[in-house]
Order: sequence, then C-alpha cells, then structure tokens
Amino acid sequence: MNKYPGGSEWRKWDLHVHVPGTKLSDAYEKSKGLADFDRFADSLEKSDVSVIGITDYFSADQSLAFIQHFEERFPDSKKLLLVNVELRLNETVNRDIQMVDFHVIFRDSIAGAKISEFLSRLPTQLTDGHGRQKPCSELTGNDFNSATVTRAGIKQAFRDTFGDKAQVTDYLIYVAPANNNGFRAQSGQQRKANIADEIDKDIHAVFGKGPENVSHFLLNDRYEDASQPSQPKPVFGGCDAHSFADLEAWLGKTLSDKSTRQVATWVKADPTFAGLQQTLIEPAERVALRATEPDQKEPYKVISKVRFSGSDEFPQEVTFNRNLNAIIGSRSSGKSTLLAYIAHAVDPAETVRLQVEAHGLSDAKEAGPAAGFSWADVAGVECKVEWASGEGTIGKVIYIPQNALYKLSEQPDEITKKIAPALFRIYPLVKTAFDNSTSRVAAANADIRSAVGEWFGLADRIDERDQEVKDLGDRSAIAAERDRLQSEIDRIKTAAQLSDDEVREYQAVAEQLDDMEARLNEVAVELDQLASYVAPAEGLDIASILPQVVQATVTLRPSSAEVPESVALILDELKANVVKDLVASVEASLVKVVNDLDAEERSLGAKMETIKSNNAELIEKHEANAELSGVVEDHKKQVTSLTNIAKGERARDQLIIGQDAAASKVSKGIADRTEALSALVAIFSDEERLLTDLTFGIETEVTTNAVEQASIGFNQRSTNAYIKSKGDSVEYESAHADPAKFLKALRSGEVALNKSYQPSTVAADVLTVSSEVRFSAELDADRIGGFRRSSMTPGKQALFALTLILNESQEPWPLLIDQPEDDLDSRSIYDTIVPYLGARKKERQIIMVSHNANLVIGADSEQIIVANRHGDDRKNKNAQTFEYFTGALEHSQPLNKSSPTALGRFGVREHACEVLDGGEEAFEKRRNKYKIQ
Repeated sequence: MNKYPGGSEWRKWDLHVHVPGTKLSDAYEKSKGLADFDRFADSLEKSDVSVIGITDYFSADQSLAFIQHFEERFPDSKKLLLVNVELRLNETVNRDIQMVDFHVIFRDSIAGAKISEFLSRLPTQLTDGHGRQKPCSELTGNDFNSATVTRAGIKQAFRDTFGDKAQVTDYLIYVAPANNNGFRAQSGQQRKANIADEIDKDIHAVFGKGPENVSHFLLNDRYEDASQPSQPKPVFGGCDAHSFADLEAWLGKTLSDKSTRQVATWVKADPTFAGLQQTLIEPAERVALRATEPDQKEPYKVISKVRFSGSDEFPQEVTFNRNLNAIIGSRSSGKSTLLAYIAHAVDPAETVRLQVEAHGLSDAKEAGPAAGFSWADVAGVECKVEWASGEGTIGKVIYIPQNALYKLSEQPDEITKKIAPALFRIYPLVKTAFDNSTSRVAAANADIRSAVGEWFGLADRIDERDQEVKDLGDRSAIAAERDRLQSEIDRIKTAAQLSDDEVREYQAVAEQLDDMEARLNEVAVELDQLASYVAPAEGLDIASILPQVVQATVTLRPSSAEVPESVALILDELKANVVKDLVASVEASLVKVVNDLDAEERSLGAKMETIKSNNAELIEKHEANAELSGVVEDHKKQVTSLTNIAKGERARDQLIIGQDAAASKVSKGIADRTEALSALVAIFSDEERLLTDLTFGIETEVTTNAVEQASIGFNQRSTNAYIKSKGDSVEYESAHADPAKFLKALRSGEVALNKSYQPSTVAADVLTVSSEVRFSAELDADRIGGFRRSSMTPGKQALFALTLILNESQEPWPLLIDQPEDDLDSRSIYDTIVPYLGARKKERQIIMVSHNANLVIGADSEQIIVANRHGDDRKNKNAQTFEYFTGALEHSQPLNKSSPTALGRFGVREHACEVLDGGEEAFEKRRNKYKIQ
C-alpha cells in the first residue's frame, strides 16, 4: 500500500528547525525545567509543513529524543521528521570572517545508533588535555561555541561509519547556507572564492533566502575556474527557529521585515527521504521558494480521479496527479484502455472520431476502448470523470490515440489546416487578414466567372445581331434599290399628274403610320416579355404584380466574413432592408411600365385612326393608283431595312463594348486576387510569427493539382497557344495575361476541347486558377508545410503536431496521449519530446500511456500508474481483470515475495524498472545527470 498514491505533489518543507534544548541560543520556554517537547510537537503537527529537519549543533541526541516523542504523541501523523546535525567548518569565506555552517541531514531509516556512531567518528578541532581531538559526541558546555570540523573529517567519518563503497546520498545529504554563516565569498577575494567553490563541490543542497540564491546555484558555470562545470543544486529555505515565537511566526511562512527575512519552501515530491533525493536530480523543477504553491492549475481543468461502475473488471477509482501522469505496464495490461475510457467519458463523439482517424477504421462502430471491443460491447461499464473542482463540472480533454501523431499527412494543405487554428488564436490580426484575403479571392473569382459568363452571353448576342443584319441584306445594294425606287416614284408621279406636295404629304402620312405600326409591334413584344411578372388586375383596367416573382440580391464589399461579427449583423440588416426596398421599387416600376405601355398602345391606335380619317381622300387617291402605291410600298421597305440594319449595327456595337467591359472585369478580378494575396503576405511578414519553439511562414503558389483540374477540358492531343505540346497542362499564365484573347480563342474553336466541355466553363476554370495560401512551420532549421516536402525527423514532426494540437484551444485542457514514442528513435524522444513534455506539464495536466523509460522517467513524471491485467502469473486483488497501482517515481520498496498480487510485490520505481524498456538505465542516467554522490 502506497501512502502517497497521488504521486509527486507540492508540499511545504522546512529542513532547519532547532529542537527545544538545542545546544546553542536555545530560547524555547521550558516546562517543569525540561524542554517542552509537547508544545513543540503540537506546533509542528498543526503546521502546514510536511517535512521538517529537527536540528541541533554537533549532536543528534536531543533531536532523536524529540522525534521518538513526536511519533508516540502522533502515531498516525503524515509528517516526516529528519535529523539535521548542524556543524561548523574550520573555514571562513565571507566578509565577517564567520565559520561556515555545514548541515548533515540523515535518512529517517538510519538508526539513532548509527548517527551516534558517525558523530563519534567525526573529530573536531578541539583537543582534550592529552592533545587528542575531541569527536563531536564528546563535546560539552562551552565546546559547542568554538568547535569546528573539517570537510575531510566529515568524509572520513562517513566512510568509517557506512563503508568505503557506500553512496553518500543513500544515507544523508550535506547542506550549507549561502547567506549569514554561509560560503558565498566576497567579490574580489580570489582565495576565499576558491574555498567557496570547494565547499560547493562537497555539498548536495543549499540553504538560501530568495530567488537570487536559486538562480545562482542552478548555474553550471558558477565556479571561479571556468573550465570546471558546476552542478545545479536545490536551494531550500529554513526558518532556523530557536524559540516558540520564532517557530509560530516563521514555520512555513513567507515574510520580510527589519528583523528577518523568511521564505516558504515548496517541494514537489513524496514527503520522504527518497523525495529529498529527487530534488538533487531535478533541482529547478522540484524546489521553489515562494509564498504560494507553484504550478497552480484551474481545478475545473484538472482530472482528480475516475470512478468505474457496472463492471467488476475495473477498480472503483483511479486517482491522478495534476501534472504529468504516466500509465505504464506490460502489453495488454489496460494502459490504453484506461486512457480511452477517460476520453470517452468526457466526449464520446470526439473520441470515436479520433479513434477512427488514427486507426484507419472503416466504420465508427468498430471504435472502442481496446482491440476487439467496441463501445457498444462495453455499454454497461460506466466511467465517470471527477474534476478537481468537484461534481457537476463539465470539462474537455485533448485526446491523442496511439499513432495519431504520425497520421499527420505530409500533404501541405493538411499541414495548413493544422497550423491555422493555433496561429489564428495567437495572432488574431493574421486571422482577420487571412479571412479578408480569402473572401476577396473568392469574390474576385466569382466576379471572373460572372464576367466570363457575361462575355460568352454577349458573344452569342453579337452573333445573333450579325446574323440579323446579314439576313436584312447588303447595305449598299439596299441603298441602290431605294434610290432606284425613288426615281420610279418620280416617273409615276409625273405620269399620274400628282403634285409634288401631294406625293410628299402622302409619303409623310404613310411614314407616320408605319412608325406608329412599328411602335405598336414593339409595345406588343414588351408587354409579352413582362407578362410573366405583371398581369392586368381582374375587373380593372390596370396592371398588378404577380406574387413572389421579383427577387433581388445585393453583393456588398466588405462582406460579412471580412468584418467583425457585430459589424456583420449591421451590414446584413442593411442589405436586407436594401433588398426589401429594391424589390418594392422594382415591383412598382414594372407595374408602372406595363400601365404606361398599355396606355401607349391604346393611344397609338387612336392616333392612327385619326390620321387615317383626316387623310382618307389623299390615301384613297394614292391607293387608287396601284402602280404608285406598290412602288411607294417597296421604297418604304428598303428604307425600313436600312433603318433596321443601322439599328442592328448599333446594338451589336453596344454589345461589343459590353463584351470588352466583361473581359476587363476578368482582368480586374485577376489583379484584385493577386493584390489580396500580396496584402496577406505583407501583413503576415510584418513580424516574426512564433508558437513555443515553432516559427511560422506563409507561401502562396498555384498547385499542380489546380492546373491539372483546369486542364481536364482541353484536348491535349491538339496543340495551340495554350497547350504547347501534346499532353501538357494548360499555360494558365498566358490566359491570365490576356483574358480577351484567351476567351476569343476558346469560342472560335482555335483551342480544341474535349467532348461535352463547354468553352465558357473551361474558360472560367482556367481564369479562376488561383494561388493557394499555405502555412509552414520551422523547428531548429527543419521545416514542414508550405509547398515542399518536410525535412523534419519523425520526432520533430511529432513535436510539431503535438504543439499545434495543444494550441488549437486557448484553454489548457488535460492532454491524454497514447504512446507518443511509437516509431521514434531514442534520441528524438530524449532530446525533443522529453523537454517538451517537461515544459507543457507546467501549464496543463498530462495523462500519458508509455512503455519507454526515457519518456516516463526522463520527463520526471509526477505520478506513475502501473497497470496490470490479471493472469496466472500476474494476479490482481480479488482476480479483478484490471488493477492500477499509483505513486511517485521516488516511491520504492524492497521485493515482497509473499505478496499475493503482482502490483504489491514492490514499489513504483521497481515496477518501472521491470516493465519499461530501459528502465534501469533511465534511472541511472537520471541519477548521473548531476553526478549525485
């Protein structure tokens, strides 16, 4: 049974508290003439400090006596008390020429007799009457004021007590203060500085008072001799209380006034000596001097535990640390199963989607917590996630199933999709520019397609007008016939004795009637065109609009996508109002036009009747002369033909102008599109775009696929100005450079197309070929994305994917990741993924499944969850299918051969060494990281 299943957690420690009855400067009040151990014990037990160093000068007797008293008074206490013997070296380095204090903190399992033996073997610089050096154990009275020891003597005493081959930190650690009676030399004192460096080399940790001490002792180049690397060391605060007043005011407190400066020490480890040893390995990550707890996370974004019900295959609950949790175990031991259940409990639909994507499943129904089991198969098992904020919390997780990181395609457009959300979250102005550019490009292409359609529509109408003009005949021949007929009219007029005035008057009347007749025909056509929109109101002599036949759309720039949402709402309302008003105006105009045409039709009819009535005699006289009437009619026809030719040519010329304008719209759309993309690149390049260790870039380019798609309609066996060689793709740049020429070439048939492909469609496809926007990312000079293949190693690509996934959301939700080490080499894991996880766990909870020791141990997992599946050779309690044993890396216990369960055989460390690939080597590498002795 592990007393600390939650793993390495931040707790307050104070390794320097003097025991009542301490040999020097004892200011504790006595009870009945004796040291008041009861009051001291009560003060320690009610404090929020978990580990306390019980300190005395050159002696451990009083400290050992108090620890025994405390354990008897509080047998169930969770506090750890360690013996701290404060010595004084025979060396001075500070400006006040004070002897350097030197502390020896013993492992709690070291017997009192062994500590006494060590002190009896440690000689001081004081001698007795025979000149013999007194050991620490023989000091009395005033000896404690003047006694000193040597560092060589301390080392020899350790060897004599624990053996020549014993590793120091397995039994005790050496600590010296940086301030007051410390070993920080005054600047410019070379000899003192050298002595200070030698003391620094011999100690394992430092007592300090603030961040300046912490930063200094984490340096690896702090020695005077720059060729010798210094090892980072943890810095602990210690209240150094010598009285109850000091104890109550200082223990676990942070304060600074004229009389004292105290700082609370936070240690992220089990409250054990093994936890203290871990601080020597990870001093920067495991120890902090500050008033409040480090690495605080919002409780509603931290999973505290999961509870299982509805099945006897799982334990009732599994607890989690709020930092890095590593789930380890042999194959099929329930590691990934536990992770999948957690993800599914929080977001079932997203979990299934991710599993389908990562595992390449053909059917979502195949997704499940483990191979061979779908979620439907385990519907009776309930997994409930409990957040640190308590019941009722609804949270979110970022779940990365096994192999998901490596499913990231090298297709650059997929990379852009991954980069964009994280990039836009950090740089909202880039998102605005991207959305604006995308909208402008889409609008430009829509304009181009519309203009192309307009151009081809006008081309058809131009052909119609040309044909109509041709059908009327040759202009010069018609003019000649008109002139001949005019001569014939003059001849007949003379022969019939008709005066010139009569002829002119008749021709004027005839022309007036012809014009009115022509206009009546035009009115009839116009009324027919409007009949599908407007009809005469029943029983009335007026027109009315048909229901819901008039519609309108308004294209606005900026569009709703280009402006903030609040502005978009205003624009949408304005557009709706404009459309409403426009429809109403169009409806009113159509009704008015129809009414006006109807009135005009009646008016023309009445006028024609009046003209005919007023000129009846003249008309009758001319119509009586059949020859003249026929010639006049023929002459009138030629005049009408010439008039219609002129009208047709004018209409055609207007259409040609419109066609040229449509081609110009295409050119403008291409230019607008180019300008929009250039503006985006310029805005993006205004500053360096960074995310963690990634540097982002932007590229625009026309893809081969886009050109191939635009080339499908071309007959590639035929060469022309745009298909230079058989089988080539279309040279879209030439088309973009002169759209009018390209459009004419397509319509004329100069460019051959495949059957069923329309020139207008092919033209629009080519002219809307656009540069694609792609983002790229660079990490340590390797890149991914853009328009080139990735140069990243699998490790860097995994790190890239992980960085983006974690930054898709602005909130630091828990990360659930399954075996990120798959397909990665050890170097990538240790050099790339391990440091990354170390940084990310400070901002979010991570629950990771892994079988790689470098990942689990190297990343300093705060909690290890050892999974075991019941079997004949690996039994679980009550034959339960899955069992989980949790604790910190520092949790260790010797082999228990009599344990009835596999997980009860030994501690977390031993399990890690057994089931992780390279476990022993990883622990050794970790221990050797700072050359801990």
